[in-house]
Amino acid sequence: MDDQGMPESKREVPVEMLEREASSSPDPHVRGYSLYLLGAEQDASKKSLFLTSLRDPDKRVRGQAARALAGLGEDAVPDLVSLLQNRDWRIRYRAAEALGMSGSTNAGAALIQALTDEKDHVRYMAAKSLGLLGVRSAVTPLIDRLSDENEYVRRMAEESLGMIGGEEDEVGSGEYSRKRHQYP
Repeated sequence: MDDQGMPESKREVPVEMLEREASSSPDPHVRGYSLYLLGAEQDASKKSLFLTSLRDPDKRVRGQAARALAGLGEDAVPDLVSLLQNRDWRIRYRAAEALGMSGSTNAGAALIQALTDEKDHVRYMAAKSLGLLGVRSAVTPLIDRLSDENEYVRRMAEESLGMIGGEEDEVGSGEYSRKRHQYP
């Protein structure tokens, strides 16, 4: 019996069914909800399924896969950092998102590098994730993003600087104030 009073053999069947549905259901809602339920277990043995689901054609399924990976914490970080180099910007975006939600202290350098990604969506999510993680070493690179060509990247860089704090240090410096008002 497991801790919910269900025999182990009965519990395995639903997990296998969820894994099958997460990877092959024709319905994106079923795939996403299956990932949600599997992700709630925070079972690192499901990492491969979650990583594969980042390539799903449906963006909601990809988002759920990112949340499931974030729930694995440090177990998923090396794979997510590697995915920041993927050809597909949508995978880079979701990898940056998952890193931000993971709470990992080991993701900062890779996310700082992603601030210069060619795709604005990836730069936006890298900025957001750095703010969520409170990465102090990201202050100067985030200040540089205040003059990004994309308005949303600029706004997120400013918001993340606020999340990180340090108004008396770098954030409150003259450089920050100047760049903040130099939107292209």
